[in-house]
Amino acid sequence: MGAYEFTNYQDGTDVQQAFDTAVEQAQYEYGHGGYTGTLAEKTSYTVITETPMLEAEAEAHAAKLLNDDDPRVRDKWGPAGAIPVLTDRRRVRVTIPDRGPLFRGFDSLEEAAIAGLTESGELREGEKPVYGITGAYSTHPRTRRPVSGELDVPLEGGRPEHQGWLFFGYASS
Repeated sequence: MGAYEFTNYQDGTDVQQAFDTAVEQAQYEYGHGGYTGTLAEKTSYTVITETPMLEAEAEAHAAKLLNDDDPRVRDKWGPAGAIPVLTDRRRVRVTIPDRGPLFRGFDSLEEAAIAGLTESGELREGEKPVYGITGAYSTHPRTRRPVSGELDVPLEGGRPEHQGWLFFGYASS
């Protein structure tokens, strides 16, 4: 049997939770039968550095370690490498602000999200909502525009923060 290189990014600041979620997702996508050549084969990880880096830098660092046959990650039966990743992406749950009984609704979910983010103080400098706003909300009976509810809002463009982990290594195939 051989081995394949893999890299997986997973949201989450807690490395153990992120690892468990990433392994579970890999097992769901590639199966539990073994020899998938993916993170699904790993049972442990080793943190390569405590210093978070941008995702592209983390990918390049992981590629160099794999290319250099670094002993911390070269064993297909051993631990995955883990690098903390900085990103300007995050998700925030907000309440659509109440505008009173005569309000006919926000023009879009994005407008409702921005209003909720602004009112709650969650919108940071440089951030903007991006595609993928979801939630449970009510619409005005005539205009069909959002008037109340909760939204899960993906944001981009803020100051990069540690938001996830890059897991990488070799896995049996």
